[in-house]
Amino acid sequence: MRHLLAAVTIALAAGCVSISEMDATAPRTGCAVGEAMVETKLFLGMNKPGGEVSETEFAHFIEQEVTPRWREGYTVLEGAGLWYSEQRRMTDREQTRVLVRLHDGSAAASSGIEAIRAAYARAFAQDAVLRIDHPACADF
Repeated sequence: MRHLLAAVTIALAAGCVSISEMDATAPRTGCAVGEAMVETKLFLGMNKPGGEVSETEFAHFIEQEVTPRWREGYTVLEGAGLWYSEQRRMTDREQTRVLVRLHDGSAAASSGIEAIRAAYARAFAQDAVLRIDHPACADF
């Protein structure tokens, strides 16, 4: 999962804007519809030492760590991730869950996101939990 960050960085460099060119924690202004917010995605790998994170373990993590911090709402998406393992010198495949949240970009919001990342890495022995922030306009 740690090399996924490098792939995302390369993709951003080839795309619209790099992280260094924008303040990802500041909502975009001038929304034609809705209000300026920040969209954060967390990529949670489902492999762990000795197997995979079970659906029960994942559901328990969500209820204990995510829902209390993100009471306003969030989305969980299922995915299939690929990342290069330096240790085994091969590309690993891994089921992934992506948490998506829209927020105001405040220090408090970021702190809660970081707490979730740390809790997931600790609970399931993850090398990394990828975080991506994008300015967004949202209308509910």
